[in-house]
Amino acid sequence: MNHPDRRTVISALVLASLAGRSHSTNAATINGRTFKGDGSGEGLRAQSGLVIRNSGFFNLGNGAIRVNVATDSLVVEDVEGRDLYRFLENTASDRSTPASLTNFTLRRITGDDISRAMTRIRYGSRDGLIEDVIARAGTETERYCAGFVLDDEARSIIYRRCEAHGFAERGRSGSDYWNGDGFTDERGNKAIQYLNCVATGSTDGGFDLKSTDVRLSDCVAKDNKRNFRFWGSGEVERCRSEDPRSRGGSGRASHFSFHGGSAKYVIDRPVVRAAEDNDAPVFLFDNDAPANIEIRNADISAPGAPLVLAENSEPNITWVPAREEQSIRTKE
Repeated sequence: MNHPDRRTVISALVLASLAGRSHSTNAATINGRTFKGDGSGEGLRAQSGLVIRNSGFFNLGNGAIRVNVATDSLVVEDVEGRDLYRFLENTASDRSTPASLTNFTLRRITGDDISRAMTRIRYGSRDGLIEDVIARAGTETERYCAGFVLDDEARSIIYRRCEAHGFAERGRSGSDYWNGDGFTDERGNKAIQYLNCVATGSTDGGFDLKSTDVRLSDCVAKDNKRNFRFWGSGEVERCRSEDPRSRGGSGRASHFSFHGGSAKYVIDRPVVRAAEDNDAPVFLFDNDAPANIEIRNADISAPGAPLVLAENSEPNITWVPAREEQSIRTKE
């Protein structure tokens, strides 16, 4: 790998700040630029109204693009990144002033050899669209790596046709719980949508979601330890789970798993496929209190696996139509 000298890195930052202004005095456009680093440091810092397009970010640290102050109407499109710790990092310079990201768009972006995360968005960030963004982890990932991360009180954000591949922890002992997720959100998040998204090859959850009022539609999770991992509430429609697999650490594999104290979901028209030698439960419950789940019109073929396994509180499951009227083929 070629490492540019310090002047190259500084030049990239200067170009960002001096990019040509648009008609708005508070906005700039960065077009066709290349930002290279030495494996550490940022590429550029966002500002309100900034448009970044047709650019490349290579061999950078915690934030090829960093949102360090409250930022509105950021657009990033038709961009590639490679050898990055994080592509988009949302961390305030002043801890007393949240750096919320609002009314933003990230689209048609690819990131390869990501070691920690493609995006981390937090504080009170809201009203964002992330579409056609593909994140591929590198062979040397960090602890708690994930493709797409939401935290704090971020809300009303849409992921459309986004993909996360290979976010797998390495080097932990066999007795540890291995993290590493495709998509994650937290308990303070709300009204998040995942539309036609894909997660594969994670050592924990393909979709590991703790938010409330979440919506997943036409998503696919394959070859993760727990393809869909739910802790909050929401609706899941026409989502497909294929052959979950544990790569190590504690905890069993599963297609859909439910956790926490009050999980409440409608699972509408789920499709499950697993080989005969795959014994990962279709619905795994590890809750402190009974989960409330409605399962509608399932299409399940997992002949070597149990349909339901409760490791803690027994769930309340409503089958619509009745279980025997749905297309279900499992071990029991």
